[in-house]
Order: sequence, then C-alpha cells, then structure tokens
Amino acid sequence: MTPMNNGETMTGSQLNVDPDELVRAATDLDRLADQLGSALTQHLPTLSVAPAGRDEVSTVAAQTLTAVGAEFAATTSAGVNELRKIAAVLRAQAGGYRGAEESIEEAFRL
Repeated sequence: MTPMNNGETMTGSQLNVDPDELVRAATDLDRLADQLGSALTQHLPTLSVAPAGRDEVSTVAAQTLTAVGAEFAATTSAGVNELRKIAAVLRAQAGGYRGAEESIEEAFRL
C-alpha cells in the first residue's frame, strides 16, 4: 500500500495512468531543458573570469573562479541531458501504456 497526498492509501489496483499526461510532462521537461540550455549558452562567457591584476592573488582567484564556472557549466549541461532522458522515458512509457491498452481492447473485440 502506498500513502497518497490526502492521507489515504492506494492499492496496486487503484493505479491509473494517463498517457497524455505523461506526454505533457515530457513536453514540460523538454521545455525546461531548452530554457536551461539556452540560459547556459547565453551566460557561458560570464563564467570565465579575468584576473583583476597581475599579482598572484588576482591570478589564482581568477583561475579558481573560472574552474568553478567550468564545473558549473558541465554540471548544468549534464542536468539538461538528464531532463531530456527523463522526458524520453516518459514518452516511451506513455507509448507502452497506449500499446497495452490497445492490446487489451483488441482482445475484447475478438
């Protein structure tokens, strides 16, 4: 039994899946991934920091900030890819549910 948001419990026979909702959720995730990817691309140049001066502290600080910026960009890019993968899985699951429903309907028609 799984607790539901309203405090009730749900049995396995109560699970309802709406394939259209899965596709809508996948579309929302793709849109979010597009927005994050665009924002990253747009602001990528600002993640590289030039030293404020020629002294060692300025140089090391700039190198550190640039390294952190590069790590942020790589991690954000990986996150965008994960959102796209999740969206693809949701679409595949929606197709699977639709296929199962069609098979069941076809069995009852015979």
